[in-house]
Amino acid sequence: MNKIAVIVCFILYTSFNEVNTSSPKHISVEVGKETGPYEVKCDYFKYFQVEVTDPCKDLRVQVIQSQGEPDLYVSRFPVLYPTERSLAWSSYDWGHENLTISTWDPNFEAGTYYIGVHAFCSEEVHTGNQDTIFTLLVESIAVEHPELEDVSGRTIQGNLIAEGYHYYRFCVPKECVSVNVRLDNCMDASECPTSYSYPELLVSSSIPKPTIKDHAWKLASVVRRTISLDPSDPNFQTGHYYVGVYGWCTPDDHCPDKSTCGPCEYANNTVYSLSVEMNDILPQHCTTNTVVCSISAAHTLCQNVLSVVLTLLFVSFSKLICFL
Repeated sequence: MNKIAVIVCFILYTSFNEVNTSSPKHISVEVGKETGPYEVKCDYFKYFQVEVTDPCKDLRVQVIQSQGEPDLYVSRFPVLYPTERSLAWSSYDWGHENLTISTWDPNFEAGTYYIGVHAFCSEEVHTGNQDTIFTLLVESIAVEHPELEDVSGRTIQGNLIAEGYHYYRFCVPKECVSVNVRLDNCMDASECPTSYSYPELLVSSSIPKPTIKDHAWKLASVVRRTISLDPSDPNFQTGHYYVGVYGWCTPDDHCPDKSTCGPCEYANNTVYSLSVEMNDILPQHCTTNTVVCSISAAHTLCQNVLSVVLTLLFVSFSKLICFL
């Protein structure tokens, strides 16, 4: 019985150690700082992690090769060790690797990113079976949108389209800010009898071109002309927002009194002013709705707790077997 217990204990111990040592350690790197050189053995991976803090800029990862043939894979939690089989961003050109993850990608957000560099080897390529040597550079770079104008911290003017839309964007770079999106135009028929109107303002964090029927913040009033967002709103978050200005109006054949009903005839080409103002909130007054700890930190904590629990269970179980 003692011999069986020893064998069982050995199997448990071996399995336990394999679970806790088989995963390679991540090398932490900083945004904007080139590190290395690193060497990866043929057909092996080397893994890194980086904390990305700016949700308003693209993320660029460069592998600068000096030997061998590197391939690049980038992921977010729960994929900690991205490979060619993972759900991941990737680049496997010849030589250097240059991968840009767009801030417009719906899977992009600030947080921890995991980087895997694989040393590709084959006798069919000119680098053959060489180990890979490289340096790594992760950067946050300026972003452009192909269609929408950025109105962050600005005031701009436009002309309404009756029952049509104009679209803009802005980006919230951090949590502790308040945002005021304001739409102004002449709404008094006595001041502008043939050019007054009641346009609608829309703000969305997920729909690039929101309409009046979409999931978005709205004025829904001719009195209130500002949409205010701050961390007390459970839907407030850092990152990109989309703004729509809708030329709401009453069709002319349903507008018997044009001095009160806001006819489409008057709304078309009405001049409006749109502004987006952001103000910092003092930390002591900033109540956020996000989890303070990052997922990666929580994952590390869970690993540590699990390791302790498994150790205690292993010791207890081993004693139980040995004394049977």
